[in-house]
Amino acid sequence: MIYSYDADNAVVKSVLYLLALVALIFVIPQYADAITIAATPRTTHFGPNDWLYIDLKIDGYVGGTVIWTAQRPDNSTFAGSLDQFVGGKKTHLINRDAFDNYFGNWTIYYTYNGVRQPASFVVDPIILSLKLDKVLYYDGDAMKIDITSSYYLPDAARAEYYHINFYNNKGILAKGIDTVYLRAHQPTMIYDFLIDDLVRDNPLGKYNVKVQYYNVFVEAPFEVGDIEKRMTIFVGTDKSTYNVGDNVDLNLIFSKVRESGGIIEITDPSGNTTAITFPVTSVATKLHLEKVAATPGKYRLSIYYAGATQTGSFIVESTTSTKIEPNIVLELSLDKQRYRPSEIINAEIHTTSLIANSLSFWFEDPTGKQGSKLAIPIMSGNTVIPHKINKDDMQGPWKMHIDYGGATRYAIFFVEGEPVDSTNIITSEVVAVPKLLLTLGFGTDVKFKNPRGIAVDSEDNIYVVDSGNSQIKKFDSTGKFLLLWGSSGTGYGQFKNPTGIFADQKYIYVADTGNARIQKFDKNGNFVYSWGTFGDEPGMFRTPVALAGSKLGDLFVSDSGQNKILIFDSNGQYKDEIRSLLTAAAKFTATNYVTFDSKNNFYVIVSNDNRVLQFSDIGTFIKSFGTSGEREGQFNKPSAIAIDSRGNLYVTDTDNHRVQKFDSRGKFLVAWGSLGTGLVQFKEPVGIAVDSKNNVYVVDRTNNNVQKFAPYSALGEIVIPEWVRNSAKWWAQGAILDSDFVSGIQYMIKQKIINIPKGESITTGSNVTVPSWIKINAGWWADKKISDKDFAAGIQYLVSRGIIKV
Repeated sequence: MIYSYDADNAVVKSVLYLLALVALIFVIPQYADAITIAATPRTTHFGPNDWLYIDLKIDGYVGGTVIWTAQRPDNSTFAGSLDQFVGGKKTHLINRDAFDNYFGNWTIYYTYNGVRQPASFVVDPIILSLKLDKVLYYDGDAMKIDITSSYYLPDAARAEYYHINFYNNKGILAKGIDTVYLRAHQPTMIYDFLIDDLVRDNPLGKYNVKVQYYNVFVEAPFEVGDIEKRMTIFVGTDKSTYNVGDNVDLNLIFSKVRESGGIIEITDPSGNTTAITFPVTSVATKLHLEKVAATPGKYRLSIYYAGATQTGSFIVESTTSTKIEPNIVLELSLDKQRYRPSEIINAEIHTTSLIANSLSFWFEDPTGKQGSKLAIPIMSGNTVIPHKINKDDMQGPWKMHIDYGGATRYAIFFVEGEPVDSTNIITSEVVAVPKLLLTLGFGTDVKFKNPRGIAVDSEDNIYVVDSGNSQIKKFDSTGKFLLLWGSSGTGYGQFKNPTGIFADQKYIYVADTGNARIQKFDKNGNFVYSWGTFGDEPGMFRTPVALAGSKLGDLFVSDSGQNKILIFDSNGQYKDEIRSLLTAAAKFTATNYVTFDSKNNFYVIVSNDNRVLQFSDIGTFIKSFGTSGEREGQFNKPSAIAIDSRGNLYVTDTDNHRVQKFDSRGKFLVAWGSLGTGLVQFKEPVGIAVDSKNNVYVVDRTNNNVQKFAPYSALGEIVIPEWVRNSAKWWAQGAILDSDFVSGIQYMIKQKIINIPKGESITTGSNVTVPSWIKINAGWWADKKISDKDFAAGIQYLVSRGIIKV
């Protein structure tokens, strides 16, 4: 066999092999080293609910896939891949939200062709705090829940909800309490929860309120205590020492009336005990004990009432005391038994015998410490002493003592609760009941049959829903009848049991309840449009009873049959609805009247629950006020509400046959009306409206009339509140300082009862100087010897001339 060898070819092949080897050793590593990855988060701190954006740039990118691995704050990981880089650039988006609860340090690793690059950033946490106003509550209390979050969305319509729930001490959801949904559109949200709603279906004891926001939870413990255990009893005797044979008068003060009677045990110095039952009809009970002080020594008292016990004692002496009190009629009474810090006590002194020129009074705190004695002149048989409780005064049972010519008396009162806001102690809103201006359907030619709703237009014309006659009747502001329209039926412009009515700038809208629709008319009664049919689908009605317009022009219709509020535009196009389910703690149970305030918040009357509910224009619950009863601020089947230009609220308290007035915070101001058929009397007031001058119109469906009331200011009268008159009287008697009297003048200036030159002012303080002769004028006015107008004119003159200086 013969072999041949080509030397030149061998050399070429050797060179090629060497070149390939060099490429393997040098070229490939040099290519990898040319790849660089820049991974830059859009921010170093993402918000709790933010998506994550990382901008990537790869130098040397030649196509292919980038692998990424994300490491969460808890060190768990998840991964994926990216491709289709354009020019070596791409934005990596991780779609997440605060529900994942991954707050803290994140790192995402990006790998491409063996090159790895991390990107680190922080997702800020949600810092959630929960605070209650106290830890111990009783039935009748309102819990103030204060929720603060580091993250919120100012757009209330898009804001996430706080979920508020109540749990017992075993961690089980409380019965009968739905989840409360509260949108987090402010840093701090406050929700008022009524303890009565909790104890209605749950026992007393320990609970937790828990708030969930996304997947962040906070909780706070609280306790609902036994009201009986909170019962306090104060016992006092009319004297500390008695003579043998004296009668003993006991003053008993109870924190609440819980039972109809109690027991008192009296143990004499020999240890013999006598038990006596006594009736309890009010928090202040007086007992007159005869033939008790039989022997000298110390007598011990034990009072048992509503599960509470209180003790006391008195001394009986064998010898007659050298001090003999005058045998005169002397009575001391307080305007009430319970006060809050900063409130003013009005103590009334009555006597039939003027035996001294002055009377001394002083106070004894719950520890028995007595304060300094003060003296006031006595010029008549009836004197009123004012006393302001200090904000920091000890809470508990106090005594007020008086000494008049050697005759002594005392009265017991309680100080408890939160201090009264000083801005609320004196207010013009409680000056007086509005005056009756006119009536419609009250002995007039125009008659009503079961009138219901009422509305006032921009020209102060009045529109009354005469439901029994299936008509709308229009009057001008003087009560002059203008026109009517409507008849019974189902056609356009006809009605079947209409109830609610609303007037905007151009049109009149009527809730045609029996026909389950809304009808729109011009102001001359001409039919324009109608919408709505009976049913449960969106935009349909069962029992539309009231309607009101928002500032945005939307129409809110209260449908008591469906227990919801439907929202339409002005042309009847359905937009949305507000259900009780979205406002669980507010507890819609058959909504009634609805109206808006100047801030576009709306108010709903819930007749069955005897409450007024306030919501924002998007349906977020704000607060509620009112409970069942006959006292001030309580309701019995309220039916309608109206708001004046100052934000005051007027509520027809139907089954209490009255109208109640509240300020914008729900604080009771005044009430008027009683059961009857006469003027300023009601028998089921069901409709109410306020005109541009703040005159109030009240519809009475049983008396078939409308009564118009005006505040005093609308009548052009000078009206000065009674507290100013009392201040003048007390100042004239020397019971209060000049600065206190000047505060009354300051009030009259603020309310424009007195006008002073521009640039001048008057304030209270220790440097107030008021000439003493002015006291004569103040005394005359206090005794109504001169008119309010004359008194105001005199003070105005003194201020403008600089006679009263500060």
